[in-house]
Amino acid sequence: MKRRCMKNNKNAKGITLIALVITIIVLLILAGVTISTLTGENGIISRASQASEETRKANSEEQVELAVAGSIVEDGKINLDSLNAQLKNIDNLTYKGNPISDTNKIERLPEKVVVDGYEIEIKGGINNNVPIPDGFYHVEGTTVEGGFVISDVKEDDLNNTKGGNQYVWIPVDGILNEDGTIEDVVDNGKILLGRYEFSSNGTPSELSGYAKYKEETKEEDMYDNTIANDIERFIDSVRNNRGYYIARFEASKGTNNKAESKYNKSVYSNVTQPQAAEACQNLYTGVGSDLMNSYAWDTAIIFIQKNGTNNKYSIQDGKSINSSKQKAGMSGDKQCNIYDMAANFREWTTETYAESSNDRHCIHRGGYYNFPTFYTSTRVCYNTTVATGDLSFRAILYW
Repeated sequence: MKRRCMKNNKNAKGITLIALVITIIVLLILAGVTISTLTGENGIISRASQASEETRKANSEEQVELAVAGSIVEDGKINLDSLNAQLKNIDNLTYKGNPISDTNKIERLPEKVVVDGYEIEIKGGINNNVPIPDGFYHVEGTTVEGGFVISDVKEDDLNNTKGGNQYVWIPVDGILNEDGTIEDVVDNGKILLGRYEFSSNGTPSELSGYAKYKEETKEEDMYDNTIANDIERFIDSVRNNRGYYIARFEASKGTNNKAESKYNKSVYSNVTQPQAAEACQNLYTGVGSDLMNSYAWDTAIIFIQKNGTNNKYSIQDGKSINSSKQKAGMSGDKQCNIYDMAANFREWTTETYAESSNDRHCIHRGGYYNFPTFYTSTRVCYNTTVATGDLSFRAILYW
């Protein structure tokens, strides 16, 4: 009996030790799982820290959103003076590295601010991304990429049923100078105001031979009536406003022979280049206007090729159409809400062909109905005093 008891005691001790070891192992496993749960990449501590970070970021974004919402006035636009005043009250907010002040303030949108180390973009809505001149109205349903249309008649639509003069915004990210330098830091694919030539596959490059094709200033003018009214003012306006407007349609004849931009109107042709320039100038009070220049034409092509449905629009052939289709906007050529740059009528510009031995000193551009081998970026020299039935023009706006 005694021996049996001793044997049982040994067995009990053995079981106890095994249980102890197993318990320790289980505890170690649980401890490891607990530590991993707490400190791992997706652990509780990490997720808590991430949640805290997201909360701080959301709080910063909310403060900016409230400032934006409190600055919205009629037509959904943001009053920038009000926006700056409200942003100034947000703790730890900087703009361009410094607090908002009278000398460091947002003057156009979109822009970015930093709150508590978080960068926040203020987009501001389409009406704030595009400057709209006084006396003009955004035509609803149009976007920057698709062709942002304005009209000088309120509640005009894309079908031009109100009969307003319509223009399309050409956004610009920087300036390409004639010496090849670029103003502003821009990424590839951005739109630069410049003068271009286009290869057979539509690829743009800087216009070679600036001495041959020029946009002359008044100081350089060698050929009367071929230059832009004020090309330097135009470039400064584009630099400051990040874009310009071109007429949506080829010109039709308005009051006092001034250029209109209206759908399905008889195109203003049989006009000399000086007459076309005069028709485009002084169209509005407070808004500069002029005949199309080479910068405006070429950069519009860049915009269309980037955002339209034809990335080779620069080499789009002119279209053969019958005389009943020669009215503005009726040729079927439309890209980004802009009509007839590749078709309908050739168009006068202010670009100069600067060879003294040639009396054809002005350049017209584009394709036209009677000669389909002409294309959008075509440059043709012409005498400024010639007026023909297949040569028209269009206006630009800037300020």
